[in-house]
Amino acid sequence: MKTSFYNIVKPLMFISAIALILVACDEDFVNIESDIRGAQNFNTGSKLFPFVSYNKKVGPIQTNNLSNKVLGIYNDPNYGSTSANLITQITPTTTAPNFGDNTEILSVKLYIPYFYTLLETDADGNSTYELDSVYGDASSPYKLSIFRSNYYLRDLDPESDFENSQAYYSNAYTSLNLANFEGDLFYENNEFTPSESQIIVQEVPIDGTEEEELEKRTPGLYIDLAESISEIGIDYWQDFLLEDDGSANPVLTDLADFKNAFRGLIFKVEQDNMSNDGSMIFLNMNNAKIDVRFEKDGTVEDQRLRETYTFNFNSIKFNTLENLSNFQAITDGDNQNGDDQLHLKGFEGSMTVLDLFNGNIIDENNNTQDALQYFKDREGKWLINEANLNFYVDYTSQGLQTRGGAEPDRIMLYDLKNNTPIVDYFTDPTTNSSDPLNSKIIYAPKLERDEDENGVKYKIRLTEHIKRILLNDSTNVKLGLYVTSNINLFGTSKIQSALEDDVVRFVPQSSTISPEGTILHGSTPNVPENVRATFEIFYTEPNN
Repeated sequence: MKTSFYNIVKPLMFISAIALILVACDEDFVNIESDIRGAQNFNTGSKLFPFVSYNKKVGPIQTNNLSNKVLGIYNDPNYGSTSANLITQITPTTTAPNFGDNTEILSVKLYIPYFYTLLETDADGNSTYELDSVYGDASSPYKLSIFRSNYYLRDLDPESDFENSQAYYSNAYTSLNLANFEGDLFYENNEFTPSESQIIVQEVPIDGTEEEELEKRTPGLYIDLAESISEIGIDYWQDFLLEDDGSANPVLTDLADFKNAFRGLIFKVEQDNMSNDGSMIFLNMNNAKIDVRFEKDGTVEDQRLRETYTFNFNSIKFNTLENLSNFQAITDGDNQNGDDQLHLKGFEGSMTVLDLFNGNIIDENNNTQDALQYFKDREGKWLINEANLNFYVDYTSQGLQTRGGAEPDRIMLYDLKNNTPIVDYFTDPTTNSSDPLNSKIIYAPKLERDEDENGVKYKIRLTEHIKRILLNDSTNVKLGLYVTSNINLFGTSKIQSALEDDVVRFVPQSSTISPEGTILHGSTPNVPENVRATFEIFYTEPNN
């Protein structure tokens, strides 16, 4: 009976839904008509508007304000190799610990998770993973060293009378001479590669002889910092954490004292073999930790117990970047006439400044007019249906003809005056917090590729931004075009050398940590029309 009733009602519901949609569409049409004074019949059209697009070199950038960090080496086909080091403090999760009596440190395990996709899990709980955020060839090794840092990282900036947070920049390895502050060597691997394998945490039980499994963890950087390297081993941690009488080191009772006594870690990356490209990987620092496993006396005679003391990475941490090789020179472009090629590169790279409506336009009477004034004169005459920027990949440039998909999938547009994405970014209903690659695809569709996976064209929709210029008399601000590794991130990082009146003073955080780059055709007359960057407005106007 229920089935029969549903079979009858279902088509009625469908017909009702269609009717509602048609009514809604009719109401939209009435609203559209009311936006154009005295309009009865309509024509639709589009018009190309001039704009100037030019390159802007990005210098050292702030990296300590990013939630996630990168590590490794990325070799871009256009721009050469860049290495990313990591400098970080560690912080005890609990202060004033009681390690007990007759305490022995057993291991000091560092764990920094990677980002991954879970593929499957068998009946025994063994999981197979695929790493998500690896750039380059994950099988190509590089040298990774981990040092104890002797450089004190301040929370507050003395140049602001200790009122503002201290900013740390991507050039810190040279500007702060961090090589001189490399302390004790905890780990060294000349053939390091990131692994996608599940991590099995094992330990030899008390009174046991063979290791047993304690837990399973997702793929990540998993290293025993107490292994004997040079003169550093388990004794180092025993002496640091415990006093001679077995009590905890007093520095563990106060965070400020601890950060001064143990100033952090330096993860240093080097291209040990110049024939290796290496790879770069994102690190999930929010779940990173160091587990100190120790054994102590129990409450009964001859009883031994095991516990874990943990450090986290919830304090200062930042990346430093170094160009190991350069194929394509990055310079500031022609801000008056624009550039034939537009260089987009993350990190300390390059972005593009856009000056919309910069130039003249031929009107319907074959007269030459200022493009911005002509557009503003369309108020009450045009209804803006859509506005797009189109940029074509310059595949003939160095490296691009054989890239095979190495271009970034996403780019994004910023309001350079207010250092925020344009309004279309925020009104895009396709936001996907769990899948940035497929998020906000109306505002900024993914790179269009050909059958060989080479990049062809990027599109940016700026319809609402253009509407505000026309209807609300908003300022026609300069815009910034950037590569992005995560379009959901829209905070900014400072450019170290930027002045208060510079056009570009900040970089989107998602560009700050974007390894990839690309070269696009510009909007100058020198560029062939079929690949020239375009700014097109689609409109509806009355047919009088």
